[in-house]
Amino acid sequence: MPIYDQGYRRYVARSPLHRLRFWPITREALRAFAQRRFFVMLSFASLVPAIVGSIWIYMATRVPEAARLLPIDGQLFGQMLKYQLLFGILLSISGASGSIANDLRTGAMLVYLSRPLTKRDYLLGKIGFPLALNLGVMLVPGLLLYLTGLALAPEQYLQWRLWWIAPAIVLYAVAAGLVVSLATLAVSALSRSARVAGIALVALLIGLEMVRSILQFGFNRREAVVLSLWADLKALGVALFGVRDPQIEIAWAWPVLVLLLVSAGCLAVLRARVRAVEIVT
Repeated sequence: MPIYDQGYRRYVARSPLHRLRFWPITREALRAFAQRRFFVMLSFASLVPAIVGSIWIYMATRVPEAARLLPIDGQLFGQMLKYQLLFGILLSISGASGSIANDLRTGAMLVYLSRPLTKRDYLLGKIGFPLALNLGVMLVPGLLLYLTGLALAPEQYLQWRLWWIAPAIVLYAVAAGLVVSLATLAVSALSRSARVAGIALVALLIGLEMVRSILQFGFNRREAVVLSLWADLKALGVALFGVRDPQIEIAWAWPVLVLLLVSAGCLAVLRARVRAVEIVT
């Protein structure tokens, strides 16, 4: 009777149910978010700056003196997005600070990674949630305000010299949203408690901002702007929209470099903390 070699055979799995395997993680997080009344109310409240900006554009088209106080060019959008950034940070802290912390506490991460999901799929799914929140309160209101400007003052916004406003809105919303999302998840990955992670993120943002203020105003160190993540994000808006901010008097390249380094550091933290095997010491 012949004997056949029964060596190792690689398992050939069937095609995944979802081509975007990270999407169910993001979708379920958004669904849970939509069921919380406070978060929904905060999302609607984030439309207030865009509504105020629309009213200002209407007034500027009817009363030319109003445009002298705040021109309805890039400065208007820069000022509006500065407030939208605050809403994005608040939603990220309150809604996404427990994204990875809760998985570490309950052991759900091991369940995720034991399925046909890679570490990249898991991270993309988790990043997609806070990024969607930030884009929802920065990109959507910004583009709505721009469309309002096109409707109320087409003779101004259709000029060649203002063609850059819409791309600048998209670039700022994506860049700021990605940095805030990565920072939120990195802090969440360092804790097993959503509350502790949220408090730690608030303390980090406020603490760095206080250090920046002390060095900048107490010791006249303008370069201290780069120490604050919040100030770096505002500096990006100043560079893109030409907003006049006396607190931001530094070349835009330095805040951008800091934001890139912070993003790289957050990715390194996430890569180290997200693993399929829990090490107990």
